[in-house]
Amino acid sequence: QTHHHPSIMAAAIPSAEETIGPPLPAVDWIQTSELGYLENRPKQQPVCFYCRKAEDNLSKCSKCGVASYCSRDHQVADWKAGMGHKHCCKYYKRAGLDMTLKTEKDRSDARTELFGRIRFYVCPYAVHRQVELGKGFLFVQSECTLAEISLPKPQNATGHHMGMRSVLIHFLTVGEFDSEVCRDDFELAEFRSRLHDAVDQYDKKTQVALLMRFRCGHLALGLAALVPDYGICKSLGKDYYSNSTAGALQLNIDDV
Repeated sequence: QTHHHPSIMAAAIPSAEETIGPPLPAVDWIQTSELGYLENRPKQQPVCFYCRKAEDNLSKCSKCGVASYCSRDHQVADWKAGMGHKHCCKYYKRAGLDMTLKTEKDRSDARTELFGRIRFYVCPYAVHRQVELGKGFLFVQSECTLAEISLPKPQNATGHHMGMRSVLIHFLTVGEFDSEVCRDDFELAEFRSRLHDAVDQYDKKTQVALLMRFRCGHLALGLAALVPDYGICKSLGKDYYSNSTAGALQLNIDDV
Protein backbone atom coordinates (compact mmCIF):
# COMPACT_ATOMS: atom_id res chain seq x y z
CA GLN A 1 0.00 0.00 0.00
CA THR A 2 1.08 3.55 -0.67
CA HIS A 3 0.35 6.67 1.35
CA HIS A 4 -0.66 9.55 -0.95
CA HIS A 5 0.07 12.50 1.22
CA PRO A 6 -2.10 15.60 1.61
CA SER A 7 -0.50 18.97 2.20
CA ILE A 8 1.77 19.12 5.23
CA MET A 9 2.44 22.56 6.63
CA ALA A 10 0.89 24.02 3.50
CA ALA A 11 2.00 27.54 4.28
CA ALA A 12 5.56 26.42 4.96
CA ILE A 13 6.11 24.25 1.89
CA PRO A 14 7.90 26.18 -0.85
CA SER A 15 6.42 26.24 -4.32
CA ALA A 16 8.35 24.95 -7.32
CA GLU A 17 9.20 28.57 -8.12
CA GLU A 18 11.02 28.84 -4.80
CA THR A 19 12.64 25.42 -4.60
CA ILE A 20 13.96 24.92 -8.14
CA GLY A 21 17.23 26.77 -8.42
CA PRO A 22 19.55 28.29 -5.83
CA PRO A 23 19.92 28.18 -2.93
CA LEU A 24 20.12 24.39 -2.89
CA PRO A 25 19.63 22.35 0.29
CA ALA A 26 22.67 20.71 1.87
CA VAL A 27 23.22 17.22 0.45
CA ASP A 28 26.52 15.33 0.52
CA TRP A 29 26.48 12.84 -2.36
CA ILE A 30 28.61 9.86 -1.43
CA GLN A 31 28.29 7.44 -4.36
CA THR A 32 26.68 7.43 -7.80
CA SER A 33 26.24 4.88 -10.55
CA GLU A 34 24.95 4.83 -14.12
CA LEU A 35 23.31 1.55 -15.09
CA GLY A 36 22.47 2.98 -18.52
CA TYR A 37 19.02 1.56 -19.10
CA LEU A 38 18.06 1.95 -22.75
CA GLU A 39 15.03 4.02 -23.74
CA ASN A 40 12.81 2.79 -26.55
CA ARG A 41 10.26 5.56 -26.64
CA PRO A 42 8.81 6.70 -29.99
CA LYS A 43 9.97 10.05 -31.29
CA GLN A 44 7.53 12.92 -30.90
CA GLN A 45 7.02 15.76 -33.33
CA PRO A 46 7.93 19.07 -31.66
CA VAL A 47 5.02 21.34 -30.79
CA CYS A 48 4.79 24.97 -29.75
CA PHE A 49 5.62 25.24 -26.04
CA TYR A 50 2.75 27.73 -25.61
CA CYS A 51 -0.21 26.48 -27.68
CA ARG A 52 0.96 22.85 -28.27
CA LYS A 53 0.39 23.27 -32.03
CA ALA A 54 2.56 21.16 -34.33
CA GLU A 55 4.06 22.95 -37.33
CA ASP A 56 6.94 22.32 -39.70
CA ASN A 57 8.69 25.65 -39.13
CA LEU A 58 8.84 26.17 -35.39
CA SER A 59 11.46 28.60 -34.12
CA LYS A 60 13.57 27.81 -31.05
CA CYS A 61 14.50 29.86 -28.03
CA SER A 62 17.95 31.32 -28.71
CA LYS A 63 18.99 30.91 -25.07
CA CYS A 64 18.25 27.22 -24.43
CA GLY A 65 17.95 25.93 -28.01
CA VAL A 66 15.14 23.62 -26.87
CA ALA A 67 11.79 25.41 -26.48
CA SER A 68 9.96 25.76 -29.81
CA TYR A 69 7.32 28.31 -30.83
CA CYS A 70 4.96 28.81 -33.73
CA SER A 71 5.14 32.61 -33.50
CA ARG A 72 6.95 35.47 -31.82
CA ASP A 73 3.77 36.36 -29.93
CA HIS A 74 3.54 32.91 -28.40
CA GLN A 75 7.22 32.97 -27.45
CA VAL A 76 6.74 36.28 -25.63
CA ALA A 77 3.54 35.06 -23.98
CA ASP A 78 5.24 31.88 -22.74
CA TRP A 79 8.21 33.88 -21.43
CA LYS A 80 5.91 36.01 -19.30
CA ALA A 81 3.51 33.28 -18.15
CA GLY A 82 3.44 31.99 -14.59
CA MET A 83 6.08 29.24 -14.36
CA GLY A 84 6.85 30.36 -17.90
CA HIS A 85 9.96 29.96 -19.98
CA LYS A 86 11.70 32.88 -18.28
CA HIS A 87 11.97 30.66 -15.20
CA CYS A 88 12.42 27.34 -17.01
CA CYS A 89 14.86 28.28 -19.77
CA LYS A 90 18.10 27.37 -17.97
CA TYR A 91 16.72 23.97 -16.99
CA TYR A 92 15.82 23.12 -20.58
CA LYS A 93 19.29 24.24 -21.63
CA ARG A 94 20.75 21.88 -19.02
CA ALA A 95 18.64 18.92 -20.20
CA GLY A 96 19.07 19.66 -23.91
CA LEU A 97 17.09 18.33 -26.85
CA ASP A 98 18.10 14.77 -25.96
CA MET A 99 16.84 15.14 -22.36
CA THR A 100 20.14 14.01 -20.83
CA LEU A 101 22.10 15.55 -17.96
CA LYS A 102 25.64 15.34 -19.25
CA THR A 103 27.88 16.36 -16.34
CA GLU A 104 28.08 15.14 -12.77
CA LYS A 105 27.46 18.69 -11.53
CA ASP A 106 24.21 18.81 -13.52
CA ARG A 107 23.14 15.44 -12.15
CA SER A 108 24.11 16.40 -8.61
CA ASP A 109 22.20 19.68 -8.84
CA ALA A 110 19.13 17.89 -10.24
CA ARG A 111 19.11 15.36 -7.39
CA THR A 112 19.55 18.09 -4.81
CA GLU A 113 16.78 20.16 -6.37
CA LEU A 114 14.47 17.15 -6.18
CA PHE A 115 15.25 16.67 -2.51
CA GLY A 116 14.56 20.37 -2.00
CA ARG A 117 11.07 19.91 -3.43
CA ILE A 118 10.14 16.89 -1.32
CA ARG A 119 12.07 17.43 1.93
CA PHE A 120 9.15 18.87 3.90
CA TYR A 121 7.29 15.62 3.23
CA VAL A 122 10.03 13.00 3.40
CA CYS A 123 11.99 14.26 6.41
CA PRO A 124 9.01 13.95 8.83
CA TYR A 125 8.29 10.56 7.24
CA ALA A 126 11.88 9.42 7.81
CA VAL A 127 11.94 10.59 11.44
CA HIS A 128 8.61 8.91 12.17
CA ARG A 129 9.72 5.61 10.65
CA GLN A 130 13.08 5.89 12.39
CA VAL A 131 11.34 6.11 15.76
CA GLU A 132 9.45 2.91 14.88
CA LEU A 133 12.19 0.88 13.18
CA GLY A 134 15.52 2.37 14.21
CA LYS A 135 18.08 3.94 11.89
CA GLY A 136 17.59 3.47 8.18
CA PHE A 137 17.41 5.40 4.92
CA LEU A 138 14.95 6.84 2.43
CA PHE A 139 14.77 4.83 -0.80
CA VAL A 140 13.47 7.33 -3.39
CA GLN A 141 12.43 5.83 -6.73
CA SER A 142 10.85 7.30 -9.85
CA GLU A 143 9.54 6.03 -13.17
CA CYS A 144 10.87 9.29 -14.65
CA THR A 145 14.43 9.79 -15.82
CA LEU A 146 16.54 12.19 -13.79
CA ALA A 147 16.39 14.70 -16.68
CA GLU A 148 12.59 14.49 -16.85
CA ILE A 149 12.15 15.07 -13.15
CA SER A 150 14.72 17.88 -13.17
CA LEU A 151 12.48 20.18 -15.22
CA PRO A 152 10.32 22.70 -13.34
CA LYS A 153 7.16 21.53 -15.13
CA PRO A 154 6.00 18.31 -16.84
CA GLN A 155 6.78 19.39 -20.41
CA ASN A 156 9.52 17.59 -22.30
CA ALA A 157 11.99 18.95 -24.85
CA THR A 158 9.50 18.51 -27.70
CA GLY A 159 6.85 20.55 -25.87
CA HIS A 160 4.62 17.58 -25.05
CA HIS A 161 3.12 16.98 -21.60
CA MET A 162 4.92 14.20 -19.74
CA GLY A 163 2.01 13.15 -17.56
CA MET A 164 2.25 12.68 -13.82
CA ARG A 165 5.77 12.81 -12.42
CA SER A 166 5.92 11.02 -9.11
CA VAL A 167 8.38 9.54 -6.63
CA LEU A 168 7.82 6.51 -4.44
CA ILE A 169 9.55 6.61 -1.06
CA HIS A 170 10.22 3.73 1.30
CA PHE A 171 12.02 3.96 4.63
CA LEU A 172 14.20 0.87 4.92
CA THR A 173 16.65 -0.49 7.44
CA VAL A 174 19.93 -1.85 6.11
CA GLY A 175 18.70 -5.32 7.07
CA GLU A 176 15.67 -4.88 4.80
CA PHE A 177 17.94 -3.57 2.06
CA ASP A 178 20.18 -6.63 2.30
CA SER A 179 17.46 -9.26 2.61
CA GLU A 180 14.81 -7.84 0.29
CA VAL A 181 16.14 -5.21 -2.12
CA CYS A 182 19.53 -6.72 -2.97
CA ARG A 183 17.99 -10.18 -3.24
CA ASP A 184 15.68 -8.99 -6.03
CA ASP A 185 17.95 -6.35 -7.58
CA PHE A 186 21.61 -7.41 -7.51
CA GLU A 187 22.71 -4.19 -9.26
CA LEU A 188 22.04 -2.28 -6.04
CA ALA A 189 24.45 -4.47 -4.11
CA GLU A 190 27.35 -2.21 -5.16
CA PHE A 191 25.93 0.41 -2.77
CA ARG A 192 25.78 -1.97 0.16
CA SER A 193 29.08 -1.09 1.83
CA ARG A 194 28.79 2.70 1.69
CA LEU A 195 25.09 2.56 2.51
CA HIS A 196 25.86 0.58 5.67
CA ASP A 197 28.51 3.13 6.62
CA ALA A 198 26.20 6.08 5.92
CA VAL A 199 23.35 4.69 8.00
CA ASP A 200 25.70 3.74 10.80
CA GLN A 201 27.36 7.17 10.94
CA TYR A 202 24.65 9.75 10.22
CA ASP A 203 23.34 11.95 13.04
CA LYS A 204 19.65 11.12 13.29
CA LYS A 205 18.90 14.51 14.87
CA THR A 206 20.32 16.54 11.96
CA GLN A 207 20.63 14.27 8.91
CA VAL A 208 18.79 11.76 6.76
CA ALA A 209 20.34 9.12 4.50
CA LEU A 210 18.83 8.67 1.04
CA LEU A 211 19.28 6.40 -1.95
CA MET A 212 17.75 7.62 -5.23
CA ARG A 213 17.00 5.53 -8.31
CA PHE A 214 15.53 6.73 -11.64
CA ARG A 215 14.16 5.01 -14.73
CA CYS A 216 17.25 5.94 -16.75
CA GLY A 217 19.38 3.79 -14.44
CA HIS A 218 20.91 6.65 -12.48
CA LEU A 219 21.50 5.85 -8.79
CA ALA A 220 22.90 8.02 -6.02
CA LEU A 221 23.55 7.69 -2.28
CA GLY A 222 23.72 10.79 -0.10
CA LEU A 223 23.36 12.35 3.31
CA ALA A 224 21.02 15.34 3.51
CA ALA A 225 20.31 17.92 6.16
CA LEU A 226 17.09 17.24 8.07
CA VAL A 227 14.56 19.98 7.27
CA PRO A 228 12.67 21.14 9.27
CA ASP A 229 14.50 20.39 12.51
CA TYR A 230 14.19 17.08 14.34
CA GLY A 231 11.57 18.18 16.86
CA ILE A 232 9.22 19.54 14.19
CA CYS A 233 9.80 16.49 11.97
CA LYS A 234 8.97 14.17 14.86
CA SER A 235 5.76 16.07 15.64
CA LEU A 236 4.67 16.24 11.99
CA GLY A 237 5.50 12.59 11.45
CA LYS A 238 3.36 11.57 14.39
CA ASP A 239 0.45 13.76 13.23
CA TYR A 240 0.43 12.64 9.62
CA TYR A 241 1.84 9.11 9.55
CA SER A 242 1.02 7.43 12.87
CA ASN A 243 -2.37 6.19 11.63
CA SER A 244 -1.14 5.16 8.19
CA THR A 245 -0.81 1.46 7.37
CA ALA A 246 0.85 2.16 4.02
CA GLY A 247 4.32 0.79 3.49
CA ALA A 248 5.42 3.67 1.27
CA LEU A 249 4.86 7.34 0.54
CA GLN A 250 4.04 8.50 -2.99
CA LEU A 251 4.37 12.14 -4.02
CA ASN A 252 3.28 13.81 -7.24
CA ILE A 253 6.20 16.14 -7.92
CA ASP A 254 4.02 18.72 -9.64
CA ASP A 255 1.75 19.03 -6.62
CA VAL A 256 4.49 19.81 -4.09
